[in-house]
Amino acid sequence: MEWYFTELRKHKEPFQFDETMDLEQSLVERFPDVVIKCSPINFKGTVTIERDSVIIDAEISCDLTVPSSRSLKPVHMNLDFFISEIYVDNPSIIDSFAKEEVVMLVEDDVISVDKLIEDNIVLQVPMQVLTPEEEKEGVMPSGAEWQVISEMDVESEHEKQVDPRLAKLKGLLKDNPES
Repeated sequence: MEWYFTELRKHKEPFQFDETMDLEQSLVERFPDVVIKCSPINFKGTVTIERDSVIIDAEISCDLTVPSSRSLKPVHMNLDFFISEIYVDNPSIIDSFAKEEVVMLVEDDVISVDKLIEDNIVLQVPMQVLTPEEEKEGVMPSGAEWQVISEMDVESEHEKQVDPRLAKLKGLLKDNPES
């Protein structure tokens, strides 16, 4: 779905939208390492025109299946989040907005709603996704000659190991009665 920037700017009053979209194929093609499956996406919100810009405030909700970051087994998650994006057609206007605001420059007068939704869905997927079993057991995958270990395990191993060059100094203070 595409919206035309000039057409949106013709609206003097904010307008509401409520769409259900099937973007599963596009999501899987664009992000094959992140998305396995996606239910139809509910996209509802308001478009407001302000200061030569178009502001889209929306709620996006869907069910998403992503691979576990440990075992690559499918993990189901429910997404329901809000976005607020500002679109402008003149690059000089971008500097007039606060730095924390998401301001997008419109190219060829087209706002790709599909891409907006897909990008925001992928941004909601956590970096570490675990199946319920992986979370409960806390077991890391391993193979014939390899094993995944957590950062905490690595840190504790480094704390236990003493540099061989300093091993003789370890007992130095134990022999000194003044300490």
